[in-house]
Amino acid sequence: MRTIKDIYLMFMRHLKKSLRQPIWLIIGLSQPILYLVLYMPLLKNTGMGAASPTGEVVKMFVPGMLVIMGMGALFAGFSFVDEIRQGIIARWLVTPTGRVGMILSLVFNQILTLFTQSCILLVIALFLGLSVPFIGVVMTMILILLIGITMSSFSYAISLSVKDEGILASITNTVYLPIMLLSGIMLPISLAPNWIKNMALFNPFYYVVEASRSLFAGDYSNMIVIKGFAIMFAFTLLALWLAVKALNKMTA
Repeated sequence: MRTIKDIYLMFMRHLKKSLRQPIWLIIGLSQPILYLVLYMPLLKNTGMGAASPTGEVVKMFVPGMLVIMGMGALFAGFSFVDEIRQGIIARWLVTPTGRVGMILSLVFNQILTLFTQSCILLVIALFLGLSVPFIGVVMTMILILLIGITMSSFSYAISLSVKDEGILASITNTVYLPIMLLSGIMLPISLAPNWIKNMALFNPFYYVVEASRSLFAGDYSNMIVIKGFAIMFAFTLLALWLAVKALNKMTA
């Protein structure tokens, strides 16, 4: 009960801060929406199949956009570094608040933002012709939220370790671009050369994107769905452990 109370109190603090800066909600949505409006129409007559039905193109493309938003949580640490520098985190650490509660309150704030952004994106996609089973959407949202937990936790762990926006930017940008490109977010990896297909097998987000597309297609028993959930659960636990460990290290 104490941990739940800690999470709630600190989550409300982070939520109030986020509500004072709603521009970040819009910024997080801008890239996926631009891809939907300006890039997705180009796919209709590409290698996906001659004159593919618009609904099928949307069904293939939207899961990738959801994953992009989930991966965007990797940049959550930039505002966190500023709070470390101001000594806010140090003041937290001398309170009775548990370390797990501190990290989870930060993560849940990111997850709420991600959930809101994802719902808005799905509504826009409906107007563009998206038609998917409700269960598929729910299961995909769970995967996306796991991505958000994983990436934000990694970001907080890195921020607590480097305590510098410049170093954080170098690390996140170096990691973000290759895993995004090798996940098949824009186009299925099946269209890529063999060497890219082989590299994608080592990218955990490739399995998540493919799992999301299978869920959107209603193919719930596909092995890729099981792999996607298993991999993300493992990375989520690892990321949370690293974030808590980094926070504990500040008191050492």
